[in-house]
Amino acid sequence: MDNRAIGYIDSGLGGLTVVREALKQLPNESVYFVGDEARMPYGPRPAEEIKKFSVQMADFLVEQHDIKLLVVACNTATAQALPALRAHLSIPVIGVINAGAVSGINATRNLHVNVIGTQSTVESKTYYEQLKALNADLVIRQKALPEFVQLVEHDQAGTVEATQIIYDALHDWIHEDVDGRKPDTLVLGCTHFPILEKEIQMAVGPAVTVVDPALAEIGQTAEILAQKHQLHDSSLANNHLADVYYTTGSIKRFSKFAQEWLANDHLTVRELQITEKGLHK
Repeated sequence: MDNRAIGYIDSGLGGLTVVREALKQLPNESVYFVGDEARMPYGPRPAEEIKKFSVQMADFLVEQHDIKLLVVACNTATAQALPALRAHLSIPVIGVINAGAVSGINATRNLHVNVIGTQSTVESKTYYEQLKALNADLVIRQKALPEFVQLVEHDQAGTVEATQIIYDALHDWIHEDVDGRKPDTLVLGCTHFPILEKEIQMAVGPAVTVVDPALAEIGQTAEILAQKHQLHDSSLANNHLADVYYTTGSIKRFSKFAQEWLANDHLTVRELQITEKGLHK
């Protein structure tokens, strides 16, 4: 048993979709989360910059909180920084893209899967490569939708304007024939996008299965902790570390969103300062 916390990193608010799933699947595990809102969006940034920021977040969680495992709750960071994080850290590091690819394969019936994500995730072709590695017969199309990230970060989910933007971006594209097939599965290749899942499902229609990789990513996390005998020992009293959420941006804005999304009005949210040497309280 290992009662240290699990660490989560993301470019902003989207990683909270992964945390929400973790709170369901791993309710005994403590959470330390870093959302790098001050430097988001990550999508348009160079790969080396994304690696640098990801390592800074990971180092903060390891050095300040001695986390036992790191969940990269960001598709862009997974695409650009996962190998670097695994080489840099001595703890297990779980990425979201493999989980998304596996979920997409499991969901499709006609082997036609579409993926939406940030510019960086799409251009990396990581989803395409991992999906093809799982099944070479797949038809895969991808689309970069950075405007969806902005809708979430500006708290526009559920608005009439957001619904129209999402419909215009997806409806015609998702129904295009490729090799005589229309996609039956859409993988949400950005952890911000599940926050817009209702509007996305409306845009693509009921015949398309919308896949949130967070479910599989936390499932993989649970499996690794079990294999390593590192699950939290809930039999001991008063040994649950208090969950802490860090942001490099506005505490007020982050707290409002996190409290609503996680249905918890008593979250501990703290600000992180960005310096040349990394992140500091």
